[in-house]
Amino acid sequence: MAFKSTYDATNEMRESLLDIIRDVSPNEDNYFISNLAKGANATQTLHEWNIFHEARNAAVSPKVEGATTVFPDLQAETRSNNYTCILEAPLMLSRTKASIAEVTGEDALGKEKERALRRLKSQMEYAIINGAVTSGVTGTARQLQGISGCITSNVTAYASGLRSFSEQILNDMVQESWDNVGGSYVADVLAVPAVLKRRVAGFGTNLTRTQPASEKRLTKEVRVYDTEIGQTITVIASKDVSHALLTCTALLLREDLFELSFLVKSGEPHWEDRAKTGDNVSGTYITEFTLVSFDEKASVKRSGFFHVLEDPDRAL
Repeated sequence: MAFKSTYDATNEMRESLLDIIRDVSPNEDNYFISNLAKGANATQTLHEWNIFHEARNAAVSPKVEGATTVFPDLQAETRSNNYTCILEAPLMLSRTKASIAEVTGEDALGKEKERALRRLKSQMEYAIINGAVTSGVTGTARQLQGISGCITSNVTAYASGLRSFSEQILNDMVQESWDNVGGSYVADVLAVPAVLKRRVAGFGTNLTRTQPASEKRLTKEVRVYDTEIGQTITVIASKDVSHALLTCTALLLREDLFELSFLVKSGEPHWEDRAKTGDNVSGTYITEFTLVSFDEKASVKRSGFFHVLEDPDRAL
């Protein structure tokens, strides 16, 4: 149980300290929770939607003069789905702690609620990227399928874990997306660990540049890359994309083919008070939502990259 009292928070009481506390918790870099569109509400815990994908013709059949028109079977839409996931960030303060002035002069409960909301956002971001779908049974929570798991068609895993993330590989990934979807749906966002973003910055061409933060809901400038195919890629450093040995991953996505759907009426993030069980005040920020993927064929996943900033001469 998340619980805080005056006994373990003595340095938060009012004394001769600065009134501004710098919050350095690494949980503000929530690109997808900030930028993915909000879709239609989910009306069931299993949220469903239709997908239409039609492959480009690989051949044509010319007709003779006067031929009778033959009507082929039309491409049918397919059904896709994802489960909703409940996430929460609870907190409990002793009545005494909630009543005593903080270092900043802020309301103690209000400050902890602000921190809890940031924790919830970072949980949501992690689930959006890494969630592993679970339908849920009694005693087992439902889990949504995250972006990484949604990509199943264009997946490459380099077994050695020593592959260098190169300019050629990035362009190959973009072409893989381009080969599978129409030109207006080619992937446009590269989400990578910081070490791979640094690799992009070091490609040594004039094709990388910065994009003003005003063009996205971001707090800093981001780097963009103009590919050989002509598609411009926004490069995002993500704390939640795998950066471990053997699984260091690059996710190339079409951002507008992903959406967030919240359970109807009560799913959007909100505060709920909890029953009083002692000399304390308590509650939780809670949400129930899922990820919608309209066409995973537009996205590309590659893993097994060198997980540190390697010497290019030694990389494979």
